[in-house]
Amino acid sequence: MKLGQALKLQREALGLTQQVLADQLHVTRQTVSRWENGSTYPNLDTLVELSDRLQISLDKLLKSDEVPVAPVVHQISRDVQLKRRYLRGLIVTVSLIVLLGGLIGLLSWGHRNQIAAIDRVNPFLTTKLGYGPTKVTGMTDTYVSDDPFGKGSWLKFYSGQPTKTARWVLVKHKGSYVSAVRIVRRDQIPLVMRKQAGSTYFKYHKQTEGPRASWQFWD
Repeated sequence: MKLGQALKLQREALGLTQQVLADQLHVTRQTVSRWENGSTYPNLDTLVELSDRLQISLDKLLKSDEVPVAPVVHQISRDVQLKRRYLRGLIVTVSLIVLLGGLIGLLSWGHRNQIAAIDRVNPFLTTKLGYGPTKVTGMTDTYVSDDPFGKGSWLKFYSGQPTKTARWVLVKHKGSYVSAVRIVRRDQIPLVMRKQAGSTYFKYHKQTEGPRASWQFWD
C-alpha cells in the first residue's frame, strides 16, 4: 500500500474529512489531497504529526507491504539536508551580525575615549589637517579645528617649542591618532582657518567643554 492510500484509509477510518485534517495540520485541503493522490509528500515534521493524529506508525507510513516508499524517503532526506543548511546559514548570519555589532561598538568606544590605536585602524575615519593654538613644549592638549566651520576635537600630542609668533600647531590626525605636528605662524594658517584656529591656548575642561569626542565613529 502506498503512502497516499494509507493516509486516506486511516483518515476515513477515523471519520476525518480532508478539511478537518488540513486544519489540524495548519495546511490547505488541497495539500492533503495531493498527499493522498501521491503527487506530493509531507515533510518529516508533518509526517511525524500525521503519524500521531492518524494513530498510525511511521514504519507503516513509510513502507508498503513489499518495498520501501523511495520517493518519501528521498523527500525526508532532502528536507533534513535543507534544514541543516538553513541552520548553518542562520548560525553564520547571526555570528556575522554579532561580530559586526561588536566591531561597531569597539570603534565607537575607542573614538569616544580617544584610544589612538583604535582610531588609527578605524576604516570609517579619514586623515585630516587641523589647526589649534599652543604655548607649551611637550604634551599639548588643545582644540584642533578641521574646517572653517569649527568642526574638530580636543587632542593630546607632543609639539615643538612655540615662540611669540609661531604659537599655533598644524596637526595631521585620524580621529585621536596624531601622525604629525608642526609649529606654525599665524600667517602660515590659511585665511579661512585663522578664526577657527583661535588665538588663546587653554586646556580642556570637561565641565565647560563637554565630552572630548562623540560616540560617532565616522567622520
